[in-house]
Amino acid sequence: MGSIVVVTTTLPIEWTKEQILKLKTNLISQQLAACVQSDKINSTYSWEGEIVSEDEWRLTIKTTKKRQESLISAIVEDHPYDVPQIIHRQEDASPEYFNWVKQQVGN
Repeated sequence: MGSIVVVTTTLPIEWTKEQILKLKTNLISQQLAACVQSDKINSTYSWEGEIVSEDEWRLTIKTTKKRQESLISAIVEDHPYDVPQIIHRQEDASPEYFNWVKQQVGN
């Protein structure tokens, strides 16, 4: 077994599929991510004293510990939210998947 890092962020639903695909492709082509999954979700939260419920895109991104900080910096750099959700955790992965992730991000 090996450990990969899974990073989750959300983006405005107004972003088109093309914008989401461009971001995903950029993260992969820069070898910051091995895989990026996207799906539409609904989030309910408190913001500036109001309860807000809105649709968003959720990105689930797989990388390595070595590439984690560079990946997070790239997300923050172009993120449209004042306080972007960026959550990361280490997950055990099968040896084959762990090795594949490492190969994709160049370490």
